[in-house]
Amino acid sequence: MQPASTAQAYNYKVVRQFVIATIVWGVVGMAMGVWIASQLVWPEMNLDLPWTTFGRLRPLHTSLVIFGFAGSAQFAASYYAVQRTCQVRLYSDKLAAFTFWGWQSVIVIMLVSLPLGYTTTKEYAEIEFSGAVWMTVVWVAYAIVFFTTVVQRKTQHIYVGN
Repeated sequence: MQPASTAQAYNYKVVRQFVIATIVWGVVGMAMGVWIASQLVWPEMNLDLPWTTFGRLRPLHTSLVIFGFAGSAQFAASYYAVQRTCQVRLYSDKLAAFTFWGWQSVIVIMLVSLPLGYTTTKEYAEIEFSGAVWMTVVWVAYAIVFFTTVVQRKTQHIYVGN
């Protein structure tokens, strides 16, 4: 296996963006968890506002940690690993950028809709149908980038240890 000749051979910009998003959403999601846990001890911390009550913020906390923190980390890790393992740049820089901004918009949709009470009332799948459709569009774009990158690989054999 020949290493890439220049730093420009791989798309690290989208990987870096997802890593930063992972950190930001992790901090925000876990801070939200501390806030709602504090509401169990001090109920007045809900500020007597309907959109800051435990029942509306708990789904937001879990969604931020699952989709914002863990989801962004998954995108970052897989985009990094597929490029290094296959020794080829991501299939489409524009489509990869779309997955970043699309995924962040999915999280913002959750950030706005869940405290307002717009949910499907399904545990860990609270995002409304229109948001779920948008999430699916982003995942399909991700699959296109990932699998097309694998198809265009320069290595003949991908070892299990990679």
